[in-house]
Amino acid sequence: TQLEHTMAPAKFGDIGKAGNNLLGDDYKYEGKCEVKTKLESGVNIKSTFTRSEKDGSIGAVLELKKAVSIVDVTGKLDHKGDATLTVENSTLVPKLKLKADVAANGSSTKVSADYAHDALMTCSSLDLNKSVIAINSSFATNGITVGASTSFAYGKGKWATPAVAAMYDGSNFQLAANVENVGEKINVTYHQSVSKDVALALNLAQVDKKGVSLSLGSSYKIDKDSTVKAKVDSTGVLSAVYQQKIRPKMTLKVSGQVNTTKLTQENAHKIGVALLMDY
Repeated sequence: TQLEHTMAPAKFGDIGKAGNNLLGDDYKYEGKCEVKTKLESGVNIKSTFTRSEKDGSIGAVLELKKAVSIVDVTGKLDHKGDATLTVENSTLVPKLKLKADVAANGSSTKVSADYAHDALMTCSSLDLNKSVIAINSSFATNGITVGASTSFAYGKGKWATPAVAAMYDGSNFQLAANVENVGEKINVTYHQSVSKDVALALNLAQVDKKGVSLSLGSSYKIDKDSTVKAKVDSTGVLSAVYQQKIRPKMTLKVSGQVNTTKLTQENAHKIGVALLMDY
């Protein structure tokens, strides 16, 4: 018998998350070093340094986060001098999360509200710079989640074409589908937990009239400190990621991509390395 749903359903954007994460997360081909630490004052600091996959340029982001009274305040500053401030509250109203994001240079100002009920999740946002209101909702019962999303450009008086999604959560599998632009874009994702160490995922996607693409991937937990993931798609691109905890607070990720249809072509293949530290 299916267990009764006792927590808020997945957000609309998280419908099919298990399969999407297996096929999408960690497959990054940049150089990255990330260091996290927490001061005695309660300030969380995250420093991230990257080398761009596209052009090799170096980037850096400094992030500071601290709880101040009833809100969580996060400040970010990148190597270009662009700064953003985020303020969040999840206690003012039960089950309601409020958030505001402001760019110091005035290029972006957004506010959002997420309401999580036992069977309903509703997320809304207001982008003041783009004059757009976005809203999505998802409803869940007996392992089935359905949702819809749209937006309204109030500066132009125009509604966006709604997107719809549905998902079924079984005991060890998840099947999800997402439809946009009245069927012009269709995504179907399947995720299967074969065992506690092995998982499989499959994605079928149709975009406009470009035909159907297929991706198949798997993850394997070698031991408590190491994991390997691999995937292949219908264009002949083979990708893999190896993750190893090399010290108690240090993790290394190595990713690679080979285009099997262009084995001898220069720059057709990619490699990425990430070092993550949390002290």
